[in-house]
Amino acid sequence: MSQVIGAKPWIGILGGIAYAYATYDPVIIAVGHDTKMQAMGYMPALLGALWLIYKKEYWWGAALTALFSFLLIAMNHLQVTYYFLFVGGGMTIGFIIQWIKQKDYKHLGISLALALSMGALGVGPNIVTLATTSDYAKATMRGGSVKLDSTGQAKKSKGLDIDYAFYYGSYGIAETYTFLVPGIYGGSTNGELDKNSNLAKKAIEKGIPEDQAAQFAGSMPTYWGPQPMTSGPVYLGAIICFLFILGLVYLKTWHRWWILAVCIIAVIMSWGSNFMALNSFLFNNLPLYNKFRAPSIILILPQLLFPLLAIMALQQFLFEEKNKATALAALKKSVYVTGGLLLGAVLLYLTFDYIGKDDQIKNYLTQSLGGNQEEANAFYNALKEDRRSLFGSDLIRSILFIAAAAGLLWLAIKDKLKTAYVLIAIVALSSIDLFTIGKRYLSDRNFQDAEVVNENQFAPTPIDQEILKDTTRPRVLNLTVDPYTDAFTAYHHRSVGGYHPAKLSIYNDLISFQLNKQPMNMSVLNMLNTKYFIVPNQQTGQPGLQVNPQALGHAWFVKGIRYENDAAAVMKAMNQFSPADTAIVENSAKKDIPFEPVADSTASIVQVLNDNDLVRYRSNSSSNQFAVFSEIFYDRGWTATIDGKEAPIVKVNYALRGLAIPAGNHEIVFEFKPASYYNSAKIAVITSAPIWILLILASFFSFRRKREEKA
Repeated sequence: MSQVIGAKPWIGILGGIAYAYATYDPVIIAVGHDTKMQAMGYMPALLGALWLIYKKEYWWGAALTALFSFLLIAMNHLQVTYYFLFVGGGMTIGFIIQWIKQKDYKHLGISLALALSMGALGVGPNIVTLATTSDYAKATMRGGSVKLDSTGQAKKSKGLDIDYAFYYGSYGIAETYTFLVPGIYGGSTNGELDKNSNLAKKAIEKGIPEDQAAQFAGSMPTYWGPQPMTSGPVYLGAIICFLFILGLVYLKTWHRWWILAVCIIAVIMSWGSNFMALNSFLFNNLPLYNKFRAPSIILILPQLLFPLLAIMALQQFLFEEKNKATALAALKKSVYVTGGLLLGAVLLYLTFDYIGKDDQIKNYLTQSLGGNQEEANAFYNALKEDRRSLFGSDLIRSILFIAAAAGLLWLAIKDKLKTAYVLIAIVALSSIDLFTIGKRYLSDRNFQDAEVVNENQFAPTPIDQEILKDTTRPRVLNLTVDPYTDAFTAYHHRSVGGYHPAKLSIYNDLISFQLNKQPMNMSVLNMLNTKYFIVPNQQTGQPGLQVNPQALGHAWFVKGIRYENDAAAVMKAMNQFSPADTAIVENSAKKDIPFEPVADSTASIVQVLNDNDLVRYRSNSSSNQFAVFSEIFYDRGWTATIDGKEAPIVKVNYALRGLAIPAGNHEIVFEFKPASYYNSAKIAVITSAPIWILLILASFFSFRRKREEKA
């Protein structure tokens, strides 16, 4: 990107470091959002490729736009791709306005045609991923499937529920100050304090050993902002923010306006539930926006655009400005504007109470101290003082970095220091600024040896080993953790729980209305073949194992079928039913059940193979039967055959599969062969070739042009 806009190499390095090491990146690496990070890596490359097209570098621009579109989409983080459309679209609108002013309609037409067609070409090789993801999304919490509302009534949803989508990651309005001062709201809910903190000192003062005091302080959340939880702030760098402001007040280029517009839109959208007047409208009306959650993710756009305008400003200021008086006046103005923002931060520092909106720490401390309110207040006040100190120290830190950068630019204008030295010093200071804050959230503490992790976290426990002796592989419910945010259980077992941000709607409803209520619906757990419960032992504190003899196995025949009008009625009927005897089916599925089951005490059905995408059963009965399978219903790819003849899969008990099976001995086969995968695979192969052809042609024409210029 920096090369496309003509920046000097060291200025390009500054921009690259600023984008790559803004605090959001180490935060998402630490929490494992790898595909998001990888997708973000291609955003500046794709933006630069589009810019090449708009600069009339058609061959390289087209080839690279196709290539980087392909690579961005291939990372399979559609939210990042979606947000890139904002910055790509904003830049394109800026160029269109200029072309119209210049009456350059031919270039306008060529540029838009190339940008759109090359973007579409980049989609082609990813069509398998996109088609199958789109197929799956329709049946999930984020899709347009039928779900139940909080009262248990069926509703047609076009995406996520807005309260769920905005619950996490709605950035506070004042929290936007973290661009400039990272510690304004303390930092992270995971804790950042050490033995030198006020909280640790207070604990030592109360007689707690130093190592335990440090551990205690490190467990307390320093974050106290409006979000329910966060792993760290979005800090763009004090020097980068200062240079961004310099770009706004100094540069005459029209590029600053589309950059500023996209940044403002992104910031407002990041506020989510804190600015519902606009964001609820966007959520309900902006195409595809309601498929995504955590609105603060859109702050990756300022993360990209702040460094872009910063390096444009620095390039002009240090290497292209002829009028030193103009540069000096702009420097003063940017210092005044930045100083005003910092003064606002000082006022916040003085007026904040450092108590979170939903801060439960005081109650936790009171309970931990046996109800001693006075002791709890002492610890809580120490924590608030630490929060205040974090804000104050980071505020002073930002002031010093900005003062240093402004001083260096003043020295350059006054010819008191060589431009090269000034530039290297600014790059070094900005790097130190970002690296030291980033290390709070991603450091050597985060590194773990793979063998140690496998041994400590994934090695089977005695309970795991006991369960694994059961070769039938029933399901397991782990109640020693929150089963629906836990992923470790699934490493060894078929888990009833687990976590996915885009769960199937029917299973999410099952969790919400049957499994999360107290007491849990044992009939539903039985139909899910939940044979083992890992439970906390209240006396020993160690996990214990309970066996459920009522688990129904992988498949069974029912005595009768109960029909209900719709999904809501089915869910309600499941509040009290016997899944071993009765299958509950919606009226709309009657056509797929050609006969009523006839009781046969000798009938049997057993699973003989489960190879993930291929599952086989054998059945034997002297009369027509209806079988329920303890597998989740999904009609976008699963097919069923009875002795090789396709049979309709019936949705039963809200979330499971059922089949009408005639009398006799039969082989039943379920196979997952989604048409969206097989139909799109050929398209992916065909559309890959043009990208490489374009790259070869671009290289050829570039080589030929350079040779002609030398001749």
